[in-house]
Amino acid sequence: MLKPLLFILALSIIPLSNPEVEVITQDGDSYLVTGRFFISDQSSENSSTAKKAASCVGCQWHLQPICPDPINQPTHLGFDCTDSGSYLCSDNGKRFQVWFLDEGLWKPGDWQLRGSICIGPSGPKAIRELQTEVVQTAVGQLPEIRFDLQPKTNSLVNLPTKVKVKSPNQYQFEVIVAGVTVLVTATSTYRYEYANLFSITTTSRDSVYSFRSKGNHPVKVTAYWQAIWSTTAHGTNPVSSPDLTQTLSKTATVLAARGRLIRR
Repeated sequence: MLKPLLFILALSIIPLSNPEVEVITQDGDSYLVTGRFFISDQSSENSSTAKKAASCVGCQWHLQPICPDPINQPTHLGFDCTDSGSYLCSDNGKRFQVWFLDEGLWKPGDWQLRGSICIGPSGPKAIRELQTEVVQTAVGQLPEIRFDLQPKTNSLVNLPTKVKVKSPNQYQFEVIVAGVTVLVTATSTYRYEYANLFSITTTSRDSVYSFRSKGNHPVKVTAYWQAIWSTTAHGTNPVSSPDLTQTLSKTATVLAARGRLIRR
C-alpha cells in the first residue's frame, strides 16, 4: 500500500517571482511554504490537499501546530487538546493545521483552512528535493541504451541501414521519500543521428536511413527519458530534469554496390 496558534490574518505574503522556485521558511514551530511541497501524510482525507500541494507552483501554505492553547481552546479541528494522544502522528511526526492561499489570491481573507496533516521531524520537503532524489535513483536504475545496426556488417550505398533499439523504452522503479513509497515511471524518446547528415526524434525504437556515399559513418542514438512520480494520495506528477539522457554511438560501414555489365 502506498503510504502539519490560530491563523494570523496579518501574515505577510511572500511574492512568487519565479514559479519554479519553492521556498520553505520556518518561524518557530510554524512553516511558510511558497510553491510545491510533499505531504507524507497518506490518509485518504488529506488526499486532495496532498495533490494540490504537490502540483500548485503558485500557491502558498502556512503550517501551524494544532492545539496552540489547550486551556482556553480544549478542542481544535476535532481533536481533544487535553489529550496529546488524540492527535498523535507516527514516526515522530507532528500534526499541523493547514492554511492555504490559492494562485492569484493575496488578501488575508483569501486564506482557507484545509484541516490538519502530519509532518515528519525534518519538516516539509520541497518537490524539487523529491525530484532530485528521483533523478539520482533513476541514473542508477534506468536500463542502458542498446541498439543494433542492420545489416550487422556492411551496408550498401542507397540501400536502407536500419537502427533497432534493443533496450526497453519504459521502466518503473520505487523511491522512498519521507517514509512514503513513490512509484516512478520513465518513458523514453529517441533522437537518431546519421553522420551529421540526417536526424529524427521519435518515440519509435526503429529508424531507417539510406547513406548516399560509401565510408564509415557514425550513427548516434540519444534516449531522452521523461519521468512521472505518483502515490495514491498525490496522484501523478511530472519530474522536471534535463539530466535523464543516454547516448550511444556506433559506426556503419557502407560500401559502394558493384555492378556487372552483361552483353546481350
